[in-house]
Amino acid sequence: MLVFIDESGIHKQTDHSSFVLVFIEVKDEALINESIEQIEKGLKIQPFHWADFSSRSDWKIRKKFIKAISILPFTLKYIIVKNPILPQAMLRYALNHLLIGVDIKKVVIDGRHSRTYEQQLKTLLRRYGVSVDKLRVANDRSMPALRLADALAGLIRSYHDKNPDAENLYQLIESANKITSHLEVGGQAHR
Repeated sequence: MLVFIDESGIHKQTDHSSFVLVFIEVKDEALINESIEQIEKGLKIQPFHWADFSSRSDWKIRKKFIKAISILPFTLKYIIVKNPILPQAMLRYALNHLLIGVDIKKVVIDGRHSRTYEQQLKTLLRRYGVSVDKLRVANDRSMPALRLADALAGLIRSYHDKNPDAENLYQLIESANKITSHLEVGGQAHR
């Protein structure tokens, strides 16, 4: 199983952060990467990044992108944490609740993190028996599957922050049975 990790909103002091683990089960990783690139080409956009489409009118692009990716072969698990939170604590929660019992072939995180963050993730992965050789840091511009994780992290945070534009998109992802597990820290919801 390939795991692509991205977060959204961890810099904020209010609302929510989302830590999204996108589990992509395909025989060929290139299939997901190629599909994302084709979606972006069809939408006539540069590599998708949730934050790049922050104006009100940009929700049209976000909606089209989310609808297009909703048919791709992936599932996701996520954790949503009330801000403010330390990234290390979020990592601990995510790994405690979402990675146990998963056969991981590779973990890819967005390369915009500090070396300290990477080291903390490696330490936690070792604790759960995952070889740190399986951890890769990549730039979402060079790895389309990370853009999938970015889009889902942004969507989930927006949904939990009660953004009305996000509700239907979240329901689309949920009704497509893409969300296999989510946890709201504090015992609010768990499934």
